[in-house]
Amino acid sequence: MITFTGCLSRPPLARETFALTLPAAPESTNASGTAVLLLRSVVVAPMFDGKALVYRLGEHTWEQDPYAEFLVPPAAMLAGPLRTALRRSGVFRDVIEPGSALTPDRVAEIQVTEFYGDFRKQAEPAAVLMLRCTIFDTGPKQSVRLQKEYVRRLALPERTAAGVVAGWNEALGQILGELVADLQGR
Repeated sequence: MITFTGCLSRPPLARETFALTLPAAPESTNASGTAVLLLRSVVVAPMFDGKALVYRLGEHTWEQDPYAEFLVPPAAMLAGPLRTALRRSGVFRDVIEPGSALTPDRVAEIQVTEFYGDFRKQAEPAAVLMLRCTIFDTGPKQSVRLQKEYVRRLALPERTAAGVVAGWNEALGQILGELVADLQGR
């Protein structure tokens, strides 16, 4: 008779499901925007576009967390907070999705190039988020209004999936604040 007891003495790891959430931002009281913005696409780099959270463990070593995942794929999850923040900023009259009946004056494209928990240094875990934002006019010239890369690397109090997601939430809030400030007056 063979008996296996190795892993049975520990409780099984529970799966965790996360979504990015931003604190409720008040509507802008000085809404002066007249343009309609189409947030056409949010594209996440292939390394980070799955539902599993990704951690960087070494210079060339990465890991997907089999026990921590997003509720929906990252591109879809990021599009909502981006639209909401831009809509509430007052910089634009409206922010629409592809397929809207409104005709946009400007188009935004967002590329997420880095989106991971950095665990390379045991005592210095961090949440990393890098977005590249391009906003251009829809006319025949398609003049670029803004093209900028926004980067945040936030230290975490602990090496956990929940800590990484909290760091991303904070990083996204900071990036959106900087993006709105960059767009004011353009």
